This record gives sequence, C-alpha cells and structure tokens, in this order.
Amino acid sequence: MDPSVFPEEIWIKILKFCSVTDILSFGCSCKYLKRIVDTEYLWKLKWQQLEAASPFQFPDRRLLQKLSLCFKQMCYRMNMIVNSDDVFVPCYHCAKYMCGQSCVEDHGSRVVMDIGNKWTWIVTPNFGVRRHYSMFGIPKPSFDAVDSCSVSETGGDQNQANIQQQNSHETRSLHVQTNGPFCVFCNPVKLYREKKRVSCGVWERNASCRKPSTEYAGLANGFCADTVEILGIPNMDVVSPAAALLSDSMFHVVKAFVGHLFHQMSLSPVLLKPNAILMFCEPLAMSHALRIQLLHYLFLHARVSRVCLVPKPLAVSALVALENCIVIDSGALSTSVSVVLNGQLEPGRWRQMPIGGWHVAENLKQAMQWQPEEYTEIPISYLDTMTVKKKCRLSYNFVKEQQQRGPSRREDINLRVDSYADYKQYWRVSLGEELFLAPEVMYASLDLPQIIKDITEGLPDQTIKSCLGHILITGGNTDLSGFRLRIMRDLCELFPEFKAVINVQSLPGSSSWSVAMGSTYVPVSKYCVTDQEQHRYIPGMPFWMSREEYILYGCEALSFAC
Repeated sequence: MDPSVFPEEIWIKILKFCSVTDILSFGCSCKYLKRIVDTEYLWKLKWQQLEAASPFQFPDRRLLQKLSLCFKQMCYRMNMIVNSDDVFVPCYHCAKYMCGQSCVEDHGSRVVMDIGNKWTWIVTPNFGVRRHYSMFGIPKPSFDAVDSCSVSETGGDQNQANIQQQNSHETRSLHVQTNGPFCVFCNPVKLYREKKRVSCGVWERNASCRKPSTEYAGLANGFCADTVEILGIPNMDVVSPAAALLSDSMFHVVKAFVGHLFHQMSLSPVLLKPNAILMFCEPLAMSHALRIQLLHYLFLHARVSRVCLVPKPLAVSALVALENCIVIDSGALSTSVSVVLNGQLEPGRWRQMPIGGWHVAENLKQAMQWQPEEYTEIPISYLDTMTVKKKCRLSYNFVKEQQQRGPSRREDINLRVDSYADYKQYWRVSLGEELFLAPEVMYASLDLPQIIKDITEGLPDQTIKSCLGHILITGGNTDLSGFRLRIMRDLCELFPEFKAVINVQSLPGSSSWSVAMGSTYVPVSKYCVTDQEQHRYIPGMPFWMSREEYILYGCEALSFAC
C-alpha cells in the first residue's frame, strides 16, 4: 500500500501512539514516511506523552521551544533512559526524582573514578578508597589454533587417534565458549578457560600468536606484557584502559572496563540515586570525541544521575584549596606538568612525558644483567613496588655525592612474585649503586625544571612567583626519597630571582590516590536546567551534567567545542 494515500495528519495521529523506536523505524521505510517522522510537531506530541509518563520534571513545553531544542533527540534520549530495567527512586531527603543544588551539596553521594596507568582508584560515598589494576583482558581469535589442533597426524595406533579426536573436540568446545573482554584478576573461571585454550600447544609453537594483536598493540604497556607472561595467557591481549582514554577508536575498551568496575564494586545502584555524582578524573590529552562517547555511555547505558568530568590537575589543587599553582603528577608510565591559574587549568600550559616509575624499575632490571642469570627472570613490574622504591634515593647533588661517596653498601631486597606460571614466588635481590643511578637516569630524562620554565614563559612575574610558591607533586613516582628536595634545588638554580619563594610540597595521604581524593573537594556547579550558558564547555574547567540536562541538551556543548 502506498503510504501517501493517508494525509500527514492521519499518520501523525497513528505514529504518536507508537514507541520511539518504532517511529524511527517507520522513517527508514520510505521517503514519504521519513518526511513525516522528521516533523517537529510529531515529536512535540510524543514528548508530552513521555514527559507525563516519566518520574522526572521538566520545564514547560513552551519554554523548551524558546530554547530551540530538538524534540526528536530529546524523545530518543528520554526513551532510552526511562524504558529500562532500572527502577528510579526518589531522593530520601527531598523526595524528588531530580535533586536541586542545595540537596546535592548537603546530601550528595560522590563516587570518584581515577583511571591511572597502573592503578585505578575508586572513592565510594562513605569515603572508602579501593583500587583495581588498570588492565583488561581481550581474548584473541583462535581460528588458526582450532584448525591446527584439529588436524590428526597420519599413522599411529587407534588409541592415539581417539585421543587426538577427543582433544580436537575439546578445543572446538573451548572455541565456541570463547570469552568476550573480561578482567583477568576478578574472573578466575574465564581465566582458567582461556588457559585451557593454550593447552592445545599452537600458541607455544607459533610466535606470531604470542604477539599483541595489531588492533590493540598501542594499548599494551610494560605492565600488560608482564601480566601476559606471569599468568601464562599468550592467547589474550591484556590492554590498558588508561591508554584507551587517549584513543577515540578504542572507547569500547574504556566502556568494558568502566562497566566492570560498576559491577565489581556495586556502584550502579548508588549512581542511580538522584543525589549521586560520578566524578570522572580525565587525563590531560583526552579528546572531545571521547568525552562525548563517555557521556553517552554513562547516561544511556550506566544511567548515572549526574556526572562531573574534572581535569586531574584541578582535583589536585582542590585538595589543598589553591587557585594558582603548578601540578607535577608523576605516575608509573608518564609525568605531566601543568599550570593552574584562578582555579582553571591553563590551556596550552601543560606538558606530558612518557617517563615514570616504570623506568626506574626498568633501569634496575638492566643493572641485574650483571648478576646471576636467574635474576633476569624477575618481571620489571615486580621491581616497581614500594618494597624496592623505598630503598632507592634521588641524590640532592649527584655529581658531588659521587665524588664523596665510597663503595656503595649493597641492600638486600625480598620480593614476592605471585606465580601463575613458572616464576619463583620469593626472591632475594642484592643491589648497590643501582639504587641511586636508576632514579637519577629517570629524573634526568624528565628535565622537569626546564619544562616548568617553558610552561610559565610569558606569564607576569607576579603570577610566576605565585605559581613557584605553590608547586604540588603527586603520583607514586614522587614518593622516591629525595624527589621533592632535588626539584627545589634545581628550580632555585634555574630561577635565582625567585629563590626565596620557591616551595615544592607533597600532598597529605598517599600520593597515588591524591587525584581521586581531591575530586571530592571540587565544588558543585550552579544548577539551572533552563540556563544554556551553564551547559557551555569551558576548557580547563570541570564539566557538570545531570540526567535531566542530558535528556534536554545531549552533548551539544561538547560537540560545539570540537
């Protein structure tokens, strides 16, 4: 039947009783229906229906029309959020499904997520701090493995042929049960299944199977490679979600990892509440495109109530309530230096170097090449621990100490390696001057004083003075003994005119989780769902969005910023 036999008015009356997904499907059938489906009047009627059936309260439709909003997109987002298995409950304090600013400030529950290169830190609403390895496993396709294991050798007795046939059947069964992405630390059943797939032997014979997949090669760091070796899973790609946060095409890795954390730590019921806030600590090089993908996932699939994307340096400065400062964040695999002025991260005044605590451990491992051969079996990741790092020291004046120091006294370090493969569980390592040389090589590669000079160049002297007087260091790599004093000494030599005010300070508590804890001190922004100016994205500032704002505006603010 030709749909044009009915006038548009009849079709609109029919379609307004259909679901949003059905209406959108009708628009894909022919040009005539597509023109009707794109009619704004139809979606205004549909919005009235959805709004009346939803527990949320929105401004009057006439006011929404003045805001020039797209009702079609609003209906789609509303339908995706409301028509789910989740049950929305009113706030315990204000009895509303959409808390106002005062309720969020007084009774808000904050969940903080900071995805680092080695650890992901989670702060729960009761200020409990939990951590999880920043790694996720993705099984490799095993078609070649199945084919290789299925081929029976010619000759031999019947018993051997039966055994091969049985092994082939088991291999096919394992292939059918191939897992999707999963956490290799939290899911021992799936990990065991993947290790069984290795038992067919093709992974040992074929060197190409043991290499990271081309698709995920850029997401594998040293910790990932060590994990594959220690767990004995060459048939899996162990990837870094922190690296995926910097690649627009790898958001599916971030999505799987964040979803796992929500499930593993039972965060979804908490974030569904109207006064809950998810504080997501974003890295400096995170793109707008990935922010948009992240917000779509959090609101449409995780169905969180409110999100704040906060740059990590701002979280650090909020912990000590500083408006002007320089933040040095030196972690396991990277070090960033950034300038915060008037409570805002200055765009363009930050640098990031791919050097961190891992490189100290790597230098220690290289020094072990001169020691007994068995020491070469120790994974580098097991040298990047506090047990080892507390024995290391960054010299205040390396050249002078080298001239005055006699033979270095060797330190015995006991290591415990969790063994899933063929590694020993307990090691005793004896190190001498390597404990001083390894941190020195890492620090020299960073060249932090020169970077600080570069990012403050062009600022007024008074502003530079204020920043140099408040240099904050955070990250596990800054726990190295002598790190703070060495930076102060080098900065005093580079900025002799500001020598009297230069101050480098560590943050209270553990340096590893200071970004996550600082996010709990970021103030809540003013909340007005009809004020479009508040939804404008400002680079270097926290970006706040509630569930209701997302339904009305989507990610337009970030789209315009791209």
